[in-house]
Amino acid sequence: MARILTRAYRRRGKIWATLAAATLAVTAFTPPAEAAPDRLSVDTYALPIGVKPPTLSELQRPGYLARLGKSLERQRLEAGQGEIAGPAASLLSEEKGSGVRSSTPPVQTGNGGTYPDPPRSMSDKECHKNLNNGLFYFKSRFAMCGALQLLQVWGRNGRPVGESGFMVTVLGTVPDAKDRSVRFDYHFSNFAATGNTKTSGLIVNTKVEQTILVSHARKRESGLIPPKKSFDALRAAPNYRHNVIFDAGQGAKPDDLITMAYDPSVSVKYPTGYVGTNPGPERVTFTAMNWDAAPYLPNSRASDPKKRGGVAFANKATLHYSSKQGAPEKAVADHLKLAHTNPSKTKPPNSHKNVPGFELKRPLHRLYPDRDKSRYRANRRTAVRMCVTYWGKDYATSDPAGPRECDEYPFASTYEGAGQHSKEPSAPKDNFSALPIPKAQNKAGGTILALFYDKNRILHGRDSKGKEVDAYLMTID
Repeated sequence: MARILTRAYRRRGKIWATLAAATLAVTAFTPPAEAAPDRLSVDTYALPIGVKPPTLSELQRPGYLARLGKSLERQRLEAGQGEIAGPAASLLSEEKGSGVRSSTPPVQTGNGGTYPDPPRSMSDKECHKNLNNGLFYFKSRFAMCGALQLLQVWGRNGRPVGESGFMVTVLGTVPDAKDRSVRFDYHFSNFAATGNTKTSGLIVNTKVEQTILVSHARKRESGLIPPKKSFDALRAAPNYRHNVIFDAGQGAKPDDLITMAYDPSVSVKYPTGYVGTNPGPERVTFTAMNWDAAPYLPNSRASDPKKRGGVAFANKATLHYSSKQGAPEKAVADHLKLAHTNPSKTKPPNSHKNVPGFELKRPLHRLYPDRDKSRYRANRRTAVRMCVTYWGKDYATSDPAGPRECDEYPFASTYEGAGQHSKEPSAPKDNFSALPIPKAQNKAGGTILALFYDKNRILHGRDSKGKEVDAYLMTID
């Protein structure tokens, strides 16, 4: 019996020994625990058009991304509300990008000054050249643009391993003077991807805020705002057109005015599994439009009531006068330049004289005579009185060189004219200049001004409560 038990224990010992050896073998060959997954990231940067995107090798340099962020922050310019006239100006928040504007010089002819048709088209190349890192470029009241680059830096465990990027350009135009349509062309371009990226999962989303400042007006739209698409799909179909129109007869009296702000932005959504900084929607540009059927502007009597009037961007257009030899309006330009740069040499005397019209924050506002005949007459009467006071009652005929007329700045057809103080006691007194100049040159200056008003659809500048509706600026070469 003892021998049987001994054999049993021996067999049991062998079993445990075998099990122990097997356990040691399993332990010895168990693979190590799985390594932590890579941390995948994407960081997006908004670049002005004038900034060249960095290369991947540059991004991989120590400290480069931090320096890039600081550099871009320094380039974020304030978007001055002064670029936009009227109620839409309040919708231009102080974000980034100043505006750039252009003026159309008058055409010189042997019969006196005239004014050309403002341009109504623009190319991407022209936009980028003139944008100057700004939020918008106004070529005219009928052609504007904005553009932006978006750069994505793809990372693995905190190190850049790839980059991608694209550019978006928005061209806004009013192609036809007799059509109330505004066209917005969206062009996505300069697509690039280097290194390890996942652009097929990078979603690009374009949104447009359209704020109508006349609540009951209803717009019509056609075409397409760019739909939400992946980077790769957008590269395959990069161009879109969005048209906006308001029929006449819906606007605020007396000019049937409808104002709308147009504010496009672009954002990106990262692929699943990627984390990182995302600036959110980036404003590409900003503009506002005025639709009107003002009786004193072109096309106000179109046979179809819905097609009367027209539309223009609400930027402050710039009236250009030339002081160059041979310019038909030279005497007018010389007078305005003197009033602006050396007011102490002008009449009436005023040691604090500082005429408006040459700064964004102090523009001119059109005064249509039929809207306020009393004010218009006060402007003209006050200016002529100064010419009589300082050059005599015969100022018009006393110059042997020929007949003269009393020129004034600011113009009689502005709220800022010579009679402003008599209508607005809070306005500075004698903040204008009057000067007899050759009659022919004064007529030429007046012709240019009238055509500027018409061809740029400059509206009566203030409403019945005195609030700004439209405004414009001056420049003298």
